[in-house]
Amino acid sequence: MKLNNSQLSLNDVSLVIATLNEEESIDYVLDELKQYEIGEIIIVDGNSTDRTKEIASNYNLNFITQEKKGWGNAVKEGISISTKQYISYMDADGSYNPTALHEMKSLISSNDVVFCSRYKGGEKSPDDTFIRAIGNKLFTKFVQLKFGCKITDSLFFYPMFNRDILNHISLDSEDFTLCVELPVKVHNKNFKYTEILSKERIRYAGKTKVNAFVDGFKIFKGIFSIIE
Repeated sequence: MKLNNSQLSLNDVSLVIATLNEEESIDYVLDELKQYEIGEIIIVDGNSTDRTKEIASNYNLNFITQEKKGWGNAVKEGISISTKQYISYMDADGSYNPTALHEMKSLISSNDVVFCSRYKGGEKSPDDTFIRAIGNKLFTKFVQLKFGCKITDSLFFYPMFNRDILNHISLDSEDFTLCVELPVKVHNKNFKYTEILSKERIRYAGKTKVNAFVDGFKIFKGIFSIIE
């Protein structure tokens, strides 16, 4: 898809991508991102044993090997070396639609954070099993009631935020609890935020690294450790 020249520049955006054995999809994702002219792409790799690093070396990006275990740590390590004013994140399986980057950028000047939701307006995710769909609804409702967050998808980490918020909040979660931690702390600090619909696509290749029961339990425990 060719982008309209009138669309906002993303040259002041750092995009973090966490990878773990993504050789089947990483070239698809990076080829698609070329047309968006993103300021910097940072791949944080969890010690892949396949050709992920070799393939990524063909692209103009910053590739680092993750130091600490856990998805949350991978995201935080990418954020820690980012240099642009705005920071975003996406997975490496092709399920994130990059067109949302332009919509988030169009709203970020009047917000501190823009969140994406797969379910806004009653939409659904093609990656949902019955357990995943119910679990997400329960987690989201819990986050809404406990913290007052005005979001409709608490487990989809596809934000764009002004790096200045990091001067006022710390991100402490090492696992997928980070998905919840960011909106909770943004809400509690009274930062201005909004939410857009970003329809999730069927993953291009590979298998999910998320275990609905194991990671769901970790997130549930982690919610109670979030400092309000």
